[in-house]
Amino acid sequence: MSGKMSGSLFAGGHQLLICMKFSFELGTNEKHTIEFNFNQLLGRAVLKVDGEVAFKKARWFSEPLVDRYEFKVGQFEKVRLRIEKERKLLLGSKYRVFVDNRLTQFYQGV
Repeated sequence: MSGKMSGSLFAGGHQLLICMKFSFELGTNEKHTIEFNFNQLLGRAVLKVDGEVAFKKARWFSEPLVDRYEFKVGQFEKVRLRIEKERKLLLGSKYRVFVDNRLTQFYQGV
């Protein structure tokens, strides 16, 4: 499983980190590309599987300390995927990716 992460916005010559994006491939025989995008400013989370929106959530106020996104991926090679977003007290979050209840990736940012 490999992954990549990015997240930034340039405004007035300064870099503001308000958007967290990461993606990775999942599966051995049946490959899927998972993309996760969280916009701190708009409170919007979007999760895509193979380019198709699988989950979309918007939250304007009172973001929970821990938010979980769980679902199954695959038709012949079924995999249980869980992404946990743990909000830091002031700004930023920690993101944990679990595949079949095993921690496989960790990201930290907005």
